[in-house]
Amino acid sequence: MDEFNLKNERELLNSLEKIINSSEHNFHEFIDDIPQTFAINNLKPEFQEETNGEKTQTLFNDFSMSSVDVSKDNATKIIALESKCEELFVQVDRLTKEKETAVQEIERLKDQIISQSTYCTSLGAVLSNLTWRASRFPEIVDIWLMTFQNKIGEFLSIVNGTFGAFVNTYRNVFPPTSNIEYQFVIGLLGIVTNISASPEGREFLITNSNGTEFVQKIIKLTPELPSAPGSLSLKRLILMILYNVSMNKTGLQYLLESQLEATLSHCIEDESSSEEMQLLCLRVLQSVTYGLTESKYIHALTTTIAIERIETMACSKRSDISDAAKQVIKHLQDTKKIIK
Repeated sequence: MDEFNLKNERELLNSLEKIINSSEHNFHEFIDDIPQTFAINNLKPEFQEETNGEKTQTLFNDFSMSSVDVSKDNATKIIALESKCEELFVQVDRLTKEKETAVQEIERLKDQIISQSTYCTSLGAVLSNLTWRASRFPEIVDIWLMTFQNKIGEFLSIVNGTFGAFVNTYRNVFPPTSNIEYQFVIGLLGIVTNISASPEGREFLITNSNGTEFVQKIIKLTPELPSAPGSLSLKRLILMILYNVSMNKTGLQYLLESQLEATLSHCIEDESSSEEMQLLCLRVLQSVTYGLTESKYIHALTTTIAIERIETMACSKRSDISDAAKQVIKHLQDTKKIIK
């Protein structure tokens, strides 16, 4: 009986030893896995593998403290981010309000600029038309030329820029004659026409740099004017200016060098031109071809301008148109003899 009990006790002890050894082995594996767990969670505790109870307790204390520190650090970061978000929200709200204020200010300034532009254009239209009427008196133009030549030069610069901008703006769709911009431009052209009507005026026009630039511009842009009632009035004034300039020796040379024939050809072949326009064009051509002897200019005129169209005008019922056309034909025939 005692031997049996002793045997059972030994078996029990062996079983307990196996259980203890197995538990110890599992516990060591658990300890070995802890550093890997820290690495996966981006934790960097400094420890070594421990085998006794005291150091194991220290390990768990370190792990617990690290977790607490991480939690506190995350909480601090969250609080900081929330504070930063609140600051950014305030800034966004402030910038949004500033943007709205700026947009309102821009719209207000746009309206103000449009209002001022309309006012200035209206004022310019009134003054240019009044000055146009005043410049019909030769003595007024003489006073300008004797006293205000610098101002006339500045005026020609304004006319040059305004006319170019007007044509570029309304090249496709011409405004009605009641348009204030149209009234402004036609008033300016009328003043230049009256200035060029006197010998002193056309001499100043063709010797002043702003004047020659303007003459060059009207030669270039006239063919681009659309067929509209308003454009015919502008062309009429332009042809009168060109005719006046052609009566000046320097002006005539400048017109020939500026390829005037293209503009004259456009006016002659434009079927929408009135009889008055045809007559003005013929008079310019008559003045340009009179006594012309330089072969390059003769060639440019005879190859660009349709002689058949002029011959048709020579058969016009209006005697002034017929006479002017016949005179042009005679001049061109005389120039051909010079070329031969």
